[in-house]
Amino acid sequence: MNNGSNKNIKVELTELEDLVRHQFKNIALLEEAITTGSYATEHPGSSDYQKLEFLGDRVISLILAENLLVSKSLDEGKMTFLKSELENNERLADYGEEICLKNYIRAGEKKETISRKVIADVFEAICGALYLDSEESIRIKEVKKFLLKFDIFERIKEEMSSRGEFLPIRNKFENKFREINRCNPEIDFEYSSTGEGHQTRWKIEKCSIKDIQTGEYVELKGVKSDTGFNNKKDAETDAITQAYEYMEKRGWKLKL
Repeated sequence: MNNGSNKNIKVELTELEDLVRHQFKNIALLEEAITTGSYATEHPGSSDYQKLEFLGDRVISLILAENLLVSKSLDEGKMTFLKSELENNERLADYGEEICLKNYIRAGEKKETISRKVIADVFEAICGALYLDSEESIRIKEVKKFLLKFDIFERIKEEMSSRGEFLPIRNKFENKFREINRCNPEIDFEYSSTGEGHQTRWKIEKCSIKDIQTGEYVELKGVKSDTGFNNKKDAETDAITQAYEYMEKRGWKLKL
C-alpha cells in the first residue's frame, strides 16, 4: 500500500472511531472488521472480518437477551422471536446504513455494489472488534454504548408493548393450516439465484404444498418473489407471507 492509501485509511479509521464512539488501542482490529474477503484476497497480508463477525454476533445476542429478560411478561418463545427480529441481517444492515458504513468497507468490488448482507456482517464485526479492544471488565458496556446509538433498546420496549402476537409468519401459517386441514403443511420451494459469493440474491420461483389426499404438490399460483433476497430464508419468509394471504382467500383449502 502506498503512502497516499495509508493516509486515506488512517483518516477513514479515525472517522469510523468517532462513529462507533470508541478510540481503539489496537486500530488493526477496526481495520480487520471492515475488510471483506474479496479485498483480503487481492491484498496479501490483510485479514477479513469473518472471525470478528462470529464474535460480534454472539456479543449482540447476549446484550439483547439480557435486555429482554427484564420483562416478566415474555416467555422463552417470545423472547427468542423478538431477539431474532432485532438482530436479523435486515435490522443490522439498517443500523450500518445509519452511519454510512458502506463508505468505510474495504471490498474488491465497487462500494455501490456492496450488499446489505455484507453491511450487516461488518456491523457485527465492529461489535466484535469493540469487545476485544476493551478492558475485560467493561467489554459488554463498550459494545452496548455503541448499540445505544441506534436506539435499539427503545426499539425493544416498543416491540414488547406493540406486538399482540409474537409468532413468526411461518409458525402462523403452519398453525392455521393444521387447524383447517388436520395436518402439517409440506411446503416445497423452487429457487433461483443471481450473483456470486456475498453478492448472491435469491428468489422463490414457485411455492407448492403437498395435497394429503393425492400425495401430489399443488402450486400456489402467483406466490413467488418479486425481488431478490440476501438468503433463502428471507426469500421463503416473503413467499410464506404471500401464501398466507393466498390460503386465506381460499378458506385454507388447496383445491376448491
